Amino acid sequence: MKKTTTKLFQNIDSKVYLSLAALLFVSVIVFSFQYSRHVDCENAKYIIHSDEFLVDKVVEFFDNTEGAKSWEWDFGDSTAIDFRQRTLHRYKKPGDYIVKLKINGNCVHEKMITISSISQQTGYLPSIISPDVVTVGESINFNAEKEGGESWEWSFGENGGTDALDQNPSYKFKSVGEKKITLIVNGDVEHTAVKTIYVAPKTITAKQKIDMKSYEFEKPHVAFSLPAGTAQKDPLVDMLQYIPVSPRSKSKKDSVFAENKAPEISNEQFQLLLKQVAAQLKTKDDFKDYLCGKYDIPVVANDKKLVPFDQFCQSISGKKIKITALRINKDQKNCIQNLNIQYKIKKYMIWMKD
Repeated sequence: MKKTTTKLFQNIDSKVYLSLAALLFVSVIVFSFQYSRHVDCENAKYIIHSDEFLVDKVVEFFDNTEGAKSWEWDFGDSTAIDFRQRTLHRYKKPGDYIVKLKINGNCVHEKMITISSISQQTGYLPSIISPDVVTVGESINFNAEKEGGESWEWSFGENGGTDALDQNPSYKFKSVGEKKITLIVNGDVEHTAVKTIYVAPKTITAKQKIDMKSYEFEKPHVAFSLPAGTAQKDPLVDMLQYIPVSPRSKSKKDSVFAENKAPEISNEQFQLLLKQVAAQLKTKDDFKDYLCGKYDIPVVANDKKLVPFDQFCQSISGKKIKITALRINKDQKNCIQNLNIQYKIKKYMIWMKD
């Protein structure tokens, strides 16, 4: 047996051993190189920052991922690739841009940013210009002031919905009392202008003036007195003695039923319930009292989809969502009539519109 084994290894050319050794050496070098460039793709640490994401405003891009050696920034606007770890960029047009970062030529990460042409900081809140006291039925002119304003949504506090879409609308109030006027400019519900005015009843004026000369004043009681005579018994006294009296019945008070109204709920509470629906901790039935049992109210999602409320709850269930804006419209019974919601869902570690 030993003699056979010795002959087997003696027949192998020494060049084979050299080739195997060289191949092993190259493999170790390649492995070491790849290991030194290895990055945990799931835990990349990079930021995209700007005071305001506006056209021609500076946006900062910075990566601090452990083990990163090279970077390739694609800003999503067809400009050149940037290879620096920290860099600055300006966008020339408004819109949504997908920013891609390739680390060490291997890991690719994407984030979507939205560049706007209108600054929400300019003017901060819109201004409502109108009288403080108006008359019911009278046409009242309203005026709005907001630098950079492009769209206007007026609610005059009578029906709970949107009443006008012009910058300078006119309106006739149908009932008296205090009215809360709201104005939303450019769809920015977080900076809603509010003003309270009083609607007074219409003044009733006399059609004709009273002629004081022809007015007949009350005469003294002496003019209506009768001459004195002998006292007589009133026949009505004898007649009343024979009139049967019916038993007194118990008076019943009129039952007044207060009109049922839906309970109050704020935007923040409503958003919290929607997030619990997404986490599958709540269902559409938890909104029954606020919707007055109507699960088919319209929901405008991200300004592009119109779906019933029950279908919307089903679409977000089991997803991670982030609500950026929410507007609730109610009727006189405080029942929610429709929703306008802006939100994003998390897909592949990236927040994007659904």
